Amino acid sequence: MFWQSKLHELVKSNTFIKFCLIGIINAIVGFSLILSLIYIFGVNYLISNLVGYMGGILTSFILNKYVNFKSEGHIKFELPIFLFSFIIAYSVNLVVLYSLVEFFHQSKIVGIVIASSTYTFLFYLASRFIVFHNRHPNVIK
Repeated sequence: MFWQSKLHELVKSNTFIKFCLIGIINAIVGFSLILSLIYIFGVNYLISNLVGYMGGILTSFILNKYVNFKSEGHIKFELPIFLFSFIIAYSVNLVVLYSLVEFFHQSKIVGIVIASSTYTFLFYLASRFIVFHNRHPNVIK
């Protein structure tokens, strides 16, 4: 089928692999910030968590924009869409995780793996085709 071949192409594309690697970098940056703020600087864990997530998502945005998708779009247009895409993908992640654990009685680790995979794939699609897709490069430069 056509959609299956397109799906296969997306998963095997360099941008998908780079997206996943950037996700690992994003996690390292975020957790490093969280742990440093808590254990070195004595910052409240909730504030540390917020700053860590902000640092991670900003790292993800910059690396995906300039390294992965090489977007020429303007940050003031792309960043809000990127953040909104993150919120949507993360919300779906939570719904999938909760549903698998609470309604389908799957183990938490199975739920986390499936929910994380869903999040990654949705966020990649949004980043690739919505956030960093230069449909009108003359308008957004």
